[in-house]
Order: sequence, then structure tokens, then C-alpha cells
Amino acid sequence: MHPALSRYMDFQTAWGVWQRRNGSAPDEPTDAAFVSAARARPDLWSAVERAAGKAHPPEDAQNALLVLAARAASSVLEDDERLVGPLARARGALEEEGATPDQVEALVGAVLLEEAFGDDLPADGFDAAFVAESLETLAALATLTPQRVAALETAFAGGPDGPERRTRRIAAQALCGVAWSEGPDLISCEHLEEAALRLEPEQRGALAEFVDHLAEMRLIGPLRRRRLRRALSELR
Repeated sequence: MHPALSRYMDFQTAWGVWQRRNGSAPDEPTDAAFVSAARARPDLWSAVERAAGKAHPPEDAQNALLVLAARAASSVLEDDERLVGPLARARGALEEEGATPDQVEALVGAVLLEEAFGDDLPADGFDAAFVAESLETLAALATLTPQRVAALETAFAGGPDGPERRTRRIAAQALCGVAWSEGPDLISCEHLEEAALRLEPEQRGALAEFVDHLAEMRLIGPLRRRRLRRALSELR
């Protein structure tokens, strides 16, 4: 988990940083990034403020604070030399394809949330390699069109028409439909699990093969592929 995400997802810390925004020097250099994130999204910060003093903040407030914490963390990634290059390439590719700065920040924030909560790993470390790989993959996904998706499905199905070809096409369409129905996105374990639920048990083997195919096409990185294959094996 990124240190800034860990810091600002805590309600007491977030409230304290906000209350000190116009006064004393910040406790951490990243505090200014969190204040900027809260100011940019008053709708989310309002949900957090309404939960002030509650022992058990409601789910909408928890989700709002998570988004703000992720935005704050994403805005300071340029301070990490391991991520400067991948971040610049992802932003450049996404913006070239028409993504707004807010949409780019949302995608980067989603990468940080996935790194933090998307695997059974200790939360006290930050997997910069996984984040860097994911950012590089976002750059590759930025140019993915519906036509390219259809071509990927066809190429994976391969061979003459028959039961095997149909199974492979169904598996590919299931995953692409879940992950990319609203535009290119990083394929997550949640996408994979939802796609698997749409398939018969005997079709899930083809789903695993499609994950490998996407990895060969560099639309899934090797670290993500290992996470996805592990998640799929646990479904069987």
C-alpha cells in the first residue's frame, strides 16, 4: 500500500490534516496533496465531513475517503523515481486518446487501490513494480479499439469452426465483455471472477489460456498475469 494512501484513508488523520490546512506547517509533505484532492472534490469531502465523530463511518464516507486518499497518492507518484517514466507514458498515451486529466487520475488511483487491496499481501509494503507494470499496461491499453478487441478474440479462437473454437471465443468474449465494456481497463481479479461465473466449469480452462494470450500481446504484465492465474486457480 502506498504510504499516502495508508495515511489519508484514516478518518482521524484526514480530519486533522484538513483542519490544519490554513494554519501550522503540515506534518507530512504529502498533506498538501490531500488537501488539494479534497478541495477538488467537495462532493466527496462533504461525505467524509458528515461522518465526523462517528465511531463507525458509513460506507459512502469510507468509499469517498478512499477515493480522496488514492487521488492524493496518485498526485505524488512523480516523487518516486521508479514510477516517473511509467506514469508519464501512461498519462501521455491516455490523454492522446482523449482522456481528461481527471479520468487519468482516476485510473492511476484505481491502480493504487488495486495494489493495496487486490491481493492477499501484507498492507505494510508498497509493490512499486506492480504499479509500474500496471501504468505501462495502461499506456498499451489506451489505443485498444473495439476492432482490436474483436481481432484479439478471433485470433485467440483460431482454427476451424467447432466446439473448441466456440469455447475459446466464448471465454474471450466473457472476459472482454466484463473488463472492457466501458472502454479499455486493466484486467483485475474481480473481472476474471465475474467472467468465470458466466462460463461453464469446463470453459474456464480457455479463460486461463486467454489470460496467457493477452500477456503475450502485452495487454497484461507478468506480475498481473501471476495474480490472475492464481485467482482463477482458486475458483476451481
